[in-house]
Amino acid sequence: MIDNCVNIETDLTVEVNAGSEHCFFQSIKKSTSIEIEYQVIDGGDLDINFYVHSPNHVVLAADSRKTENVVKVEANMIGDYKFCLDNRFSRFSKKLVFFELTTTSGDDDDDDDDDDWEPNKDELVELVDMKIEDFKNIIASVKVNLEKSVQLQNLVKMFEARDRNIQENNFERVNLWSCVFLVVMMLVGLTQVIMIRHLFANKASQSVQTMKVRT
Repeated sequence: MIDNCVNIETDLTVEVNAGSEHCFFQSIKKSTSIEIEYQVIDGGDLDINFYVHSPNHVVLAADSRKTENVVKVEANMIGDYKFCLDNRFSRFSKKLVFFELTTTSGDDDDDDDDDDWEPNKDELVELVDMKIEDFKNIIASVKVNLEKSVQLQNLVKMFEARDRNIQENNFERVNLWSCVFLVVMMLVGLTQVIMIRHLFANKASQSVQTMKVRT
């Protein structure tokens, strides 16, 4: 279970073993919009299956062997929603996946708190030329922009982690095959030296035998 609230923002990085799946449950108490973003940052071909189940076990969204995606669903039913990262198609490679879940609804607890805050508007208008609603809109806009900035920073971090893992894997492969080719070249060179020495040895023995026959 991730959380029990209506409006949440959570992100985590999970490891899904080969031949298994990792599922999360989110309890929804009233209608809301759910946005899920996932990205495979390490393991195998950087792909995974993903699906979302409603409380009545209906598949709301499903992805097959994708590296990353943003999935949006409308949660109109109250209950526990199921989100699964499925790596059962992979027999050997475990996957490292970044997972972010966000829920939003029209009714926000923060807005309720703002409604409870009722200063003396007449005195405030005398001090500034703005209304209290303008301040609320500005604060709400700043909050949304900050949340987007945090999400973008998390995405950039995940892109960097994925690229770094790809580079490290390529580096290991290059080193491995370089060693293999080096060993093969040394074996080929050694084989050639042995064959050449063997040919010269045969010619020398034949020359000695010919000289003995003549004498």
